[in-house]
Amino acid sequence: MTATASPPPHPPPPLPPPTFRQSLAVFPRAFWILVGAIFVNKFGVFVLPFLTLFVTRKGYAEADAGFAAGLYSVGSFAAAMIGGWLADRFGRNITMAMASLGGAACMLGFSQADSLPILITLSLLTGFISESGNPASSAMVQDLIEPHHRINAYAVLRFAVNLGWCMGPAVAGWLAEHNFVWLFIGDAITSAFFGLIAWIFLPRGIPAPRQHSGWSVALKHMSGNRAFIWLAVAQIFLAFNFRQLNTSFPLHLDRQGHSLQYYGWIQALNGIMICTLELALLTITRHLPTRLILGLGYAIMGSSFMFFFDGTSLGIFVLVMMIFTIGEMFAFSRQQAYIASLAHTEMRGRYSGFMSLAWCVGSSSSAMLGLQLYGHNPSLLWITCLIFGFIGTACLTLPATRATQPDSPSPQTAPSPAR
Repeated sequence: MTATASPPPHPPPPLPPPTFRQSLAVFPRAFWILVGAIFVNKFGVFVLPFLTLFVTRKGYAEADAGFAAGLYSVGSFAAAMIGGWLADRFGRNITMAMASLGGAACMLGFSQADSLPILITLSLLTGFISESGNPASSAMVQDLIEPHHRINAYAVLRFAVNLGWCMGPAVAGWLAEHNFVWLFIGDAITSAFFGLIAWIFLPRGIPAPRQHSGWSVALKHMSGNRAFIWLAVAQIFLAFNFRQLNTSFPLHLDRQGHSLQYYGWIQALNGIMICTLELALLTITRHLPTRLILGLGYAIMGSSFMFFFDGTSLGIFVLVMMIFTIGEMFAFSRQQAYIASLAHTEMRGRYSGFMSLAWCVGSSSSAMLGLQLYGHNPSLLWITCLIFGFIGTACLTLPATRATQPDSPSPQTAPSPAR
């Protein structure tokens, strides 16, 4: 009798995505410390929304105030690259601590500055120092959370950020009515609090060996990661549209004769919707493909501005914000987790930094090109936003943009656990 070979066993079916409650039960203590510290830090972002007003209150022209605010963005542009390298080379907690404590010192210096050159210099330094910790915080979430729980983890983080943004501006406005100096003091206190918490209670993360910590190694790896490159391209178009919420949107509101006090309430609607609806939306859509959800979100955000063609009433502005926020909830609830799935284990900080750099490119170009288009004809800007939204969708959904490299450790070095 001849033995017949048994057929190979079928692979087990893939496990369904974990529910939000299941993820909450396994998140480590360090993650919750990070979430709480980020909430306090974002709650205390008092100065940035009032920076241009602070400069003009010093007696300088609006153009000077715009230049100072623009240099903050220039500093953020450089911080994305430096911060990503620092996070991989020296550790996530050290990078976040240095950024926050340095930002606190800049805020205290801001409060005593009077001359325009000093104000401009401090704006540049503040953007560079304080924003350099962002890649580290994103990389730390990747270190602490298993891949199948990351979507829910980033949703919790976004909830904390938006809750802070909802509550912080109201307190900042009250402080500004009494004395602008208190804005800087409050901002410095919350930044220093975050820095100390990061230094003492948060882990260093997964460090990169010295020979793999440079940008040349990371850029070579990224160049072969087709899905990541296309996602970075999409970020440029997405950031262009996102920046319209605090550039052309309030300008259009003012041009239509509406009081600017409504702008604050409409902006608050964005945060309220995210805090109350995003987690439920994430639960409902958790079985759908990530790239499809991201692309849908990009398209909705770009399309939202088309409703300005239907009128200029206050209700139209509310409608535009609501539709834009729906798209934001679709996209941003999953975007960080998708970036994490594409990032090399030893290069997470630099991957996050490169994505922040792409965002800065789109955001900076939006402030210049977007307002130029608006000044020529607002309709041109709204159509541009629509086109850019669908370009961003194409960057994620076309077959040519699919992933070519999984997240895997290098053959030379196995990752060590976060510590």
